[in-house]
Amino acid sequence: MAANAGLNALLDQLVALFNRRSLDLPDGLIDRRSQFRLNGTPFEAMLGRPPSDPLVLMLARGPAGYRFAVKALQHAVPDGRITRVPDDAQAGAGPRDLHLHLSGHLRGSGDAIAAPMHATLEVGPSGCVTMADLIVDVAILARLREARLVQD
Repeated sequence: MAANAGLNALLDQLVALFNRRSLDLPDGLIDRRSQFRLNGTPFEAMLGRPPSDPLVLMLARGPAGYRFAVKALQHAVPDGRITRVPDDAQAGAGPRDLHLHLSGHLRGSGDAIAAPMHATLEVGPSGCVTMADLIVDVAILARLREARLVQD
């Protein structure tokens, strides 16, 4: 249970950092091998090069992978805020399920966005997140991609 409390505290810190538009990460939350997925697809597979390419792994995994994704989201939703839905406390050391909500306004159109998201985390023996899979509705993703293309 103490491990869960520690993970919850780190996740709360991560949300607070995101909401301050920081690309920082709480110490001990992820390591350089942590994998990120979007709707089940690893970031490595989205970069248009072989997933085992060292450059792809360097960009898609660990802190760089997190920052790569967050920077794109911050560009699409400049005033974006994430909140954790409070029903995510679970006992045990297996995968963690998080219910999140993204709100803000899309770049370019200024349209409001309210996007529920679901994240599944796998946590290793050290307490570090080894895999994070964010599930987002494809219609929301399409709106985010369009807003991400808008240049100032």
